[in-house]
Amino acid sequence: MKKRSVLYTWVIEFSILLILMATMCVTLTLSARKKLLDEYTEITIQQQEKIETALNNSMSQIKTDAINLACNNVIRSFSLLSTPMPSDNYTFYTIQSLLAAPGSTHSAVSETYIYFRNLKKALTSKTVYEKETLAAILFGPGGEVEKRFDSLRTTSSLFRVISDSTNGRTQVMAVTSIPTQGRSPTALIIQVLDPQALGEIVAGQATMEGTTTLLMDSSGQLLCESGNPALAGQLMQMAAEKRLESHVGLGNKSYYLLQKQLEEENWTLITLVPVSAITRKSSWVWQQSMVFLMVFLAVGIVAAASMVQLNYQPLRELTRSLPTKSDCVEDQNEYQQIDGAFQAYRRDLERMRIFQENQRVSLQKELMQNLLEHDIDVSAFSGDVASWIRINTWGEWFVLLLLKEEGLDFSELGLDNVMLLHVQPHGIPTLCLFAKEEEPLRQSLGTVEEYLQENGVDYFAGSVRCGWKQIHPAFLSLCERSEIAQEQPEWSGTPTPSPAQRITVAQGSEIARLTFSGNAEEAIRALHHTLQTNFSSSPDMFLLRMLLTDVLVTMFNAVPSGEQGTEVQQAIVATSRALQKAMTHAEAEEQMDTLIGAVAVKYTSSAETDQPELLSRILQCVQDHFCEHDFNVSRAADLLGLSVAYLSKYFKQQTGVNLLNYLNSLRIDYAKKLMDEEQITVAEAADRAGYESANTFIRLFKKYAGDTPGNYNKH
Repeated sequence: MKKRSVLYTWVIEFSILLILMATMCVTLTLSARKKLLDEYTEITIQQQEKIETALNNSMSQIKTDAINLACNNVIRSFSLLSTPMPSDNYTFYTIQSLLAAPGSTHSAVSETYIYFRNLKKALTSKTVYEKETLAAILFGPGGEVEKRFDSLRTTSSLFRVISDSTNGRTQVMAVTSIPTQGRSPTALIIQVLDPQALGEIVAGQATMEGTTTLLMDSSGQLLCESGNPALAGQLMQMAAEKRLESHVGLGNKSYYLLQKQLEEENWTLITLVPVSAITRKSSWVWQQSMVFLMVFLAVGIVAAASMVQLNYQPLRELTRSLPTKSDCVEDQNEYQQIDGAFQAYRRDLERMRIFQENQRVSLQKELMQNLLEHDIDVSAFSGDVASWIRINTWGEWFVLLLLKEEGLDFSELGLDNVMLLHVQPHGIPTLCLFAKEEEPLRQSLGTVEEYLQENGVDYFAGSVRCGWKQIHPAFLSLCERSEIAQEQPEWSGTPTPSPAQRITVAQGSEIARLTFSGNAEEAIRALHHTLQTNFSSSPDMFLLRMLLTDVLVTMFNAVPSGEQGTEVQQAIVATSRALQKAMTHAEAEEQMDTLIGAVAVKYTSSAETDQPELLSRILQCVQDHFCEHDFNVSRAADLLGLSVAYLSKYFKQQTGVNLLNYLNSLRIDYAKKLMDEEQITVAEAADRAGYESANTFIRLFKKYAGDTPGNYNKH
């Protein structure tokens, strides 16, 4: 039975440990799978952002080529002619040579057309098409071809990407209006985008293994795909049926689906991430864990068998060595017998502790009563005796309450950090309260006084701070005050206390004024002069604390407003707390001198700094370099030898304007000046104003000027 109890204990403990380890392995596997899913999702989102950036860059290049072509003087003058003459054939050929440039310099453009409404003809780099022929080329045969082309021709947007699906084939076109008369464009530049080039852009950024990426237009037609074509077809069918969710099943496999809306062209980017890849990579945790758990189980079984034998022998010897107790019976196991023996020991120790505590309290009361009745030097006691009866923890802060009667139990008050003794020296009931510091003693004294008032007990109180040798005179003084108070007639009332000596408000204000004006030497001299002249003799420590506290209160109330006001107030509060612990006059005065010196330094007037010169350097640097493409806040910080954070914060403080906003407004104003004076194109104005991207220039121009640069240039 004894062996079985030990064995059962080990089996239960080992089983619990094994379950906890298995739970930990399962948790790690699930955590690894979730972590991998988060990483796959983050990588997919990054890839989608890269695809969007690549598509936007491609469209920006196409847009730039079209705008440059539309702004060509030959095309502009030719399109504005209402009836071009046959003599303009040379101009026709010139336009055809210009058309070859955008299509040949950018691989995403399959072919470029320019259609003139006044001629009802379209040009490519090699061929001239009639309106109907061009419509058929763009949209295929059908009765709605001409109507669809007219809708395209009358578009009022400067640049727009559209997609058209005919006979299961989706065609993407970039349409640009060129110089207009009235509301309809005089001519259009139509650039047919190569779906293979779009697919290469998507495939070039979708590099994560096992994923399938699709690009669809606003009508749900597939523009290009990268990855598994079969999955793309199934996904297109689900999109048409509006069954797309974040978790989809295709071909008996599960996939995570992430969609991203491309704002520039209103296209949708869809990426499929196979769940099997995540599961396969995270399963190694569980596989390795199983091997570890099996090894642990085998080692645990061997260890359990060994530990049963090893633990049984010392348990049996310990049980035999225990004295026979009535609580220990023969049919109990070793643990129960040991516990019974220790319970008996604990009861004996508790009885001994109570006896010793009663004896210690009795000795404390006897010692205190002898101290009050006789002039005894406590320092004569040895350290061991003083420590055992705990008189070395009383402290030198104490209060003596002379009670008119006794019989109350003060132990129920539960006072912390205060020693309380109830004694009767010379037959006078006296309550003694001792503490290391003044504040806990004052709080406890208030609690005791409330308790005495609730029970209707009268007392004569006195507060004394002194060493051990002064206890006897202090107690005699309290006794004398008690006798005088008892002899006074009841009708005489409470005697008026004598006014206490204090530092006046005017004196405290003068010290504070000198301190906050930065004159530490004069403030310290005024403080010491006040202490020396106001009192005929040196005040005791209690009064000195009170006087210096008056000065601190005046300084606290006079702290000037500003950023460092809170810091100065905290320093004053810290000094006030430190004064309560000062033991000598020199220590208290040194703390006040240190505070006055530290505060005065903070308000000392400093020499004028070179901040205006720094602001001039910043403005000159921006004026010299704002037209450079690579110039920004970071570059300005490098040129000036400053950090980006300091430069931005300083410029904002000095001017009230964000440095980046100031730089952009300077560039936009310069671009407006160029377009007013030189009649240059929008693209050239953006380049000369310091913008690498025309799209960025157009967006910021509209933000700062309230209109697009095209409209501004036209007006």
